Amino acid sequence: MQRSVETSELLHYRAETIVPKRLAKIETAILERDFNTFGLLTMQESNQFHAVCLDTYPPIVYMNETSRRIINLVTCYNDYHKAIKAAYTFDAGPNAVIYIQSRDIPEFLAVIEHYFPNVDSTDSFIRGRSASVKDRAPKPERLLASVQEEPVPGALRYIIHTTVGPGPRILDTAHSLLGPDGLPTTRT
Repeated sequence: MQRSVETSELLHYRAETIVPKRLAKIETAILERDFNTFGLLTMQESNQFHAVCLDTYPPIVYMNETSRRIINLVTCYNDYHKAIKAAYTFDAGPNAVIYIQSRDIPEFLAVIEHYFPNVDSTDSFIRGRSASVKDRAPKPERLLASVQEEPVPGALRYIIHTTVGPGPRILDTAHSLLGPDGLPTTRT
């Protein structure tokens, strides 16, 4: 991102003007458990991060065609429900992170499995918490018909389903990965 700091005017504008306002809004959304606002702001931040990457010279391109398909799928999913039910962002690469409330997971997984079907039946496609979910939703046919995408078998290698953890905790020094000097500890 050093290149962005040096060449992207959008990055500097965001840091001065946009980020402070959005940070206050997203903190409020989290405290008030307002998923609609949280999801919208998360997606807007993701979009602007990638806009900064494109504004950088030479441009930085993290997303790929599958990334763009996931954005479209989440957008169609939300449009169909007339609410923010799922929100996307991306790691420092093309890998999507989807925020979704637990009540919507079975339906959303059915949609994902339809548009990104697993091609390797020997591999566990859905890993983590959903691997044990027995309440899989049937394919939501009207929703699927509203999405203007063709299924792309094998585009996703797997899905990892996690949940929000308990938050930060203070550990005793025996469990710390850093010493008092802030450097990594050595384990024997």
